[in-house]
This record gives sequence, structure tokens and C-alpha cells, in this order.
Amino acid sequence: MKQIISTIAFLVLALQAAAQDVVRLLQSAYADSGAVYRQSVYVPQKWDKCRVVLFLERPLGATAVKVNGVEAGSDTLVNYPHQLDITEQIVAGQRNTIEVSVAGHDAHGVMGNIELRSQPRRLYINKVRTHPRPFMGTVGIELALSGQSPDFGFYNVQTMIQREGVDTAKIFVDEREVRGSYMQYDALVMDDNRLWDEFHPNIFRLALGVGSDYQEYTFGMREAGVVDGKLYLNRHPVYLRGCVMDDYFPLWGRMPMDEATWMHIMQRLSDYGLNHVRFRGYCPPDAAFSAADKVGMYLQPEATSVADMNRLTDTYGHHPSLVLVTLGQDTYVYNDRVLTPVALNQCTIVGPDMMAYKQGIERVLLSGDSVHYLLTGICDRQNDFSGVLHGRWDDTDKAPLRQFTQFCRAIVPLTKLPQSVAATDTLRVPVYVYNAMYGNLQGVRTSYYLADESGKVLAGGLVANGDVPLDTLPQLGEVVLPLDSIQAQGKVTLMITVGSNAVRNQWDLNINE
Repeated sequence: MKQIISTIAFLVLALQAAAQDVVRLLQSAYADSGAVYRQSVYVPQKWDKCRVVLFLERPLGATAVKVNGVEAGSDTLVNYPHQLDITEQIVAGQRNTIEVSVAGHDAHGVMGNIELRSQPRRLYINKVRTHPRPFMGTVGIELALSGQSPDFGFYNVQTMIQREGVDTAKIFVDEREVRGSYMQYDALVMDDNRLWDEFHPNIFRLALGVGSDYQEYTFGMREAGVVDGKLYLNRHPVYLRGCVMDDYFPLWGRMPMDEATWMHIMQRLSDYGLNHVRFRGYCPPDAAFSAADKVGMYLQPEATSVADMNRLTDTYGHHPSLVLVTLGQDTYVYNDRVLTPVALNQCTIVGPDMMAYKQGIERVLLSGDSVHYLLTGICDRQNDFSGVLHGRWDDTDKAPLRQFTQFCRAIVPLTKLPQSVAATDTLRVPVYVYNAMYGNLQGVRTSYYLADESGKVLAGGLVANGDVPLDTLPQLGEVVLPLDSIQAQGKVTLMITVGSNAVRNQWDLNINE
């Protein structure tokens, strides 16, 4: 009963906070001069006793801010959020003029949201860090508080955790006394489906209430590391099927800053069988990480220096999709504020079209030389509109997608097929299955079909029936077919399926007289 009452009280707090802490969005990219972003905005009277922060999502240069003509602060970070306390300069109950100068840029030098955010001045949440421990079923919470109150111990902190997107998911509610301006404590994550990866992109929402302040955050229950030189996630090996994405978005004009667009991008890449994006030369915005969290995509942004890498992980480290970071020629695995160097030995495949990618990926998988591959030319490159997906981000034709996922996915049937055979020969081809799932495939039927150009099945049969191990490429069986028994000539197609027709791959073969 106590937990139910606490939950109801906490929800009331959340509703009150949402009503009080109204985010005042300043319409970005409008100005009356070439170098200064300037706008007049009304600040509610109820913010009279609030702390007010100006939030600039992605400045492209150092910023200097004036409020009502008075200097209010500055920041030198580039491409990371700026949060400037402008409480002393803001006048509640009237319109206030906000001016932002961005060094080296015009009034369009701030990408994304420009907002005024309010919090109770007496006591507010200053910073939150989460430390997921997926195999213990807990998340560590670091909570930093600030404010004018002389005695924080008078207050309680309420914590609520629930898996996103599932109304029936369990809710954990915790209430404890505030024991100072800095607190560390563990919270239970009461969900059997708590792990996050490409196959199970489970996201949790953390809600915190202290006094009359209320904030929400997201996190994922995953751990990443290096075992025997290999990339591991949740104590399983991970195999990257990646693409390179430059800071070049011709279809959208400039880098998208909203989650809906990034959801569309990440979902499309996932639909094409990819699980990894390497951002060449930059770090994307928070919206990209949020979308990748929900889709189950492993992201690899690039930092320009050690300081920049630390800033990157501090800003976006709560996102489970932040798995790798590039710095120069080095790659690091990120896990809970720890960076571990790793040699991915990722094979780069350049393909002007689908067939080139098919041949390149299958060659890599069959060789066993690299468990990770990186596709260039999938997305548009600078001044180059030839990306394979250039005209397919909104394509309703599913044929290219079905073709691509035959050879780019976690389970891929493979074979070594001659280009042509004689009609009197016996076709003998070995059959392999690449398994990059999170465990062995058990009791799987692997079958083959041979069809002519009209789609008519000429022959077929069982190749193997049994387990397909992870992290190896065993020969499961062999297709053995006397071709004189089907009396076919010309082009035919060999299809191999694993488990069902949904997981298949196919190759063309010429039967000569």
C-alpha cells in the first residue's frame, strides 16, 4: 500500500512539475542581423522564484549571450550543448530579449533547440549519472543537488523506473531522505527483459523528484568490453555490420536535429541488416543516440582530442547505443565512463551497387579473416549523391531491401559456387551458415532449392538438420545434385534457406550444354 501511495504522490509531482517548468522554445535561426541571433520572449510570472537556464543544443562556435542588453555569460564548447544560468538577468512577468553571438558564424550558428528552462531556485537537480549493472538487476544513481535551501535534509528524493513502450511493465518506486548535495544509491530494475542490444533494444525511463523539481532520463541495461581482444556486449561477442556516415545530409539540407528524422534513418539502416554506424569526423546530436537506443544500433562517433572524447562520453554516455569512440587511428569501447582500446580489424567494403556489396560481404564472411565489416558508399558522401540509399530512404519498393538482407544480416547462408557447370555434371557445392546472433541456433533445418528463370522449382532438398554454432563458420552440409536428372540449361538460381524462407540467400548459375 505504501508503494502505491508513493507512486500516486510521485505522479502528482510529475504533473505539477510539467505544468510549472514550461520549456519556452525560441524559434531558432531568425535574427535581425547577420552575426547575432536575437529574439524577444515572454517569461511567465510564476518563474519569479525559479532558476532560469538558456539551453543551446548545438552551437557551431563559441557563444556569448546577452539578456536585456546585459552580458549573461559565454561558453567555448563546439558542437555540444551550452547551458548558461541567466537567472540574474531574466525578469519574470514580461518580455525579455535574448541575444546569442556565435564566433565565426551567422545567426544560423546554433543548430537544434534554443530554450529557456526553469527549475525551483530553492532546491533543484543539477546533474544525474546512471551506472547500469545489467547482471545484478540494479542501476547506480549519482545525484548532484543545488539550491538556496539551507537544509537539504528536509527533503526526500523519489525515484521511479519503468521500461519504455510497455504499459504493463513493472514500476520500481523508491523514496529516501536527501542526505546532502551529493548522493549515490542503487535502484532495482525489476524487469526480466532488461538487457539492451541490437536484438533486444530495451530502454528504461528514470524519473527523479526532489522537492518540487522533477526530471526524466533514459538509460539501457548493457555492459560492453573487450575479451581476448574481441568486442563483447552483455558477455556475448558482437559482430559489426556497419556503414560510414559523413556529416553530409543532402536530403535534409543539413544534419537533422530531431529524433523523428533520426528514427527514420536508423530504422532504415536496420531494415537493411546493419547494426553499426561509424560517424566519420564528427559526433551526431542527442537525437541520433536516442533513435539508435530504440532501434538497437551500435554507434561510433569520432572525437577530435582526448578532452573532446571525455566531453562526448560525459554528454552522451547514458545512451546504451554509444558503444565505440574513434580518436585518430584508435578505437575505444565505452562502458560506464571507462574507455578500453580495441582492435576491430574491420574490413572495409566499397561497392558501387548491391551486387558489389554482396560479393564483398560474402567474400569476407567465407574467409573468416574479419568478423566485422564496414560498408562505404551506403550513405551519401561529401558532394557525392551516389550512396546506395540516396533514393531509398523513403522507398516503398521492398525488393531492394529483401535483396540486400539476404547477405547482410545476423544469419547468412553461404556457399562456394562455380560460375557455370555442364548439364552432364553433378553439382556439388558446400553449404555454410554465418551466425552472428546472441547464441547457437538449435534444431535448424537448412534446405536448398534450384529454380529456373521463371521461378519454377527444378529440385530441392534438405542440406542439414541440427545446431548452428555461434562465432564459427562450419560446413553444415553439401548440395549434391546430378544435373542430368533435371534436364535444365541456361541460367538457374540456387537458393539456400535456414529455418524458413525468410532467412535465405541465392546465387545465379549457368548450366551449359
